Amino acid sequence: MTVKRLFVTLFLLSLFAIAVRETTDPDMWWHLRTGEYILQNGIPRQDVFSFTVAGQPWITHEWLSQLSLWGLYQVGGPPLLILVTAALTTLTFWLIYHCCLGQPYLAAFVTLLSALASAIVWGARPQMFNLLFFALFVYLLERWRGQRLSPRTLWLIPLLTLLWANLHSGYFLGIALLIVYTAGEAVQRYVSAADSLPWPAIRRLALITALAFLCAAINPNGPSLWLYPFATLGSGAMQSYIQEWHSPDFHLPIFWPFVGLMVLGVAGWAFSRQRPTWTDVLLFLGTFAAGLLSARHIPIFALAAAPIVSRCWLPAFTHTPLYPTLSGERPDLKGLPILNWLLVLVALLGVVGWTVQTILDNEAAIASRFPVAAVDYLLAHDLAQARGYNSYGWGGYLIWRGLPVFVDGRADVYGDNFLRFYRQTLELQPNWAEPLNQFDVQYILIERDAPLTALLDIHPHWQAAYTDDVAQIFTRTPAP
Repeated sequence: MTVKRLFVTLFLLSLFAIAVRETTDPDMWWHLRTGEYILQNGIPRQDVFSFTVAGQPWITHEWLSQLSLWGLYQVGGPPLLILVTAALTTLTFWLIYHCCLGQPYLAAFVTLLSALASAIVWGARPQMFNLLFFALFVYLLERWRGQRLSPRTLWLIPLLTLLWANLHSGYFLGIALLIVYTAGEAVQRYVSAADSLPWPAIRRLALITALAFLCAAINPNGPSLWLYPFATLGSGAMQSYIQEWHSPDFHLPIFWPFVGLMVLGVAGWAFSRQRPTWTDVLLFLGTFAAGLLSARHIPIFALAAAPIVSRCWLPAFTHTPLYPTLSGERPDLKGLPILNWLLVLVALLGVVGWTVQTILDNEAAIASRFPVAAVDYLLAHDLAQARGYNSYGWGGYLIWRGLPVFVDGRADVYGDNFLRFYRQTLELQPNWAEPLNQFDVQYILIERDAPLTALLDIHPHWQAAYTDDVAQIFTRTPAP
């Protein structure tokens, strides 16, 4: 094993290790239960999990992802979900690595920074398919633009869009990516014909974009899925109340890799001997602006920016002693084969140990994030089918345990007006009791020491029934 192969192997193992994490995504639970429902009853068209908006139209745009997650859970439970999610994440950034210049060293560094920037959304959730397919689209377009891929391969994109549209409504990210590449190459053709694709290739890409958009309508929800992403982006309640949709808080270390990747890209353009193309400028600045608006979009910037960052930094090292190493032109070294294999073995054992420990700690991690014992109490005291007011982030777990919910992570099903109505109680607004009375709520399940609990502790119509380190349950006292 040569030094370069050793480095690439350690790089892949590192990607897998940082992608291994517990199954604690709050929406994973209702995705799993929906997958089970689809298998038994078909794709639901209306809400089947809540008592507040039962029968409300539901565009189940993630049906194929949910079915896949449920199938994996049935075969191997949470451990298999952890392993497959880590493998998909590793594949995602392996594709991005192959889009970067300066392999293996510069490309690996930029890809790792990209992975750390996007790690804020990793988990056993359908959104991981968005990252994988977006990376695949970047891979196809970058290699085609660099003349390392046959133009005929691009005709796979409409078929891939069809599959993506049945996995998640995030397929529109792929359409937007195609539009940016088409527009960027067209502008570049006007500005500098020598540095752009020929017009026939640009027209071919425009045609593929149109076909991909049409293929996205081949799904159980039909053409309505064309408008669904815009309805989500236009939801004021989702933007206000769901943390993932908030702008990043740069005081938090989890967002620093995002800043680092952005600074690296801008600095690369400043120091590079090569001017960026219009495609690179549009893609970098557009996805960066999306990441500033919502933390949920930071991974898209990370995936799109990595090839651009490597492309602007490698020329900056031309005529320096580092260039032969960063460009990969320096002859590979064999090193000591026994030592190289020993390093691989040690790294592999470390990754296996880390993975096994994560799987063993998974149940404890779930119990620390979700009201496991509190739901056990509800089941033991015949409250499981009673109407309860629950924390938004716990609705998915209640669905998993078979309880009807007041609200859960399907914000699009509930709508902005209902979410504001729900938060009247949570935020202790003057009419805070109205949602509880309107839906005849018999118990409240909320995070321990939430502001609402202070009021309920002294309220004559509510009494504390259960408390642990995670959750509290209050039950309505009988009317006199």
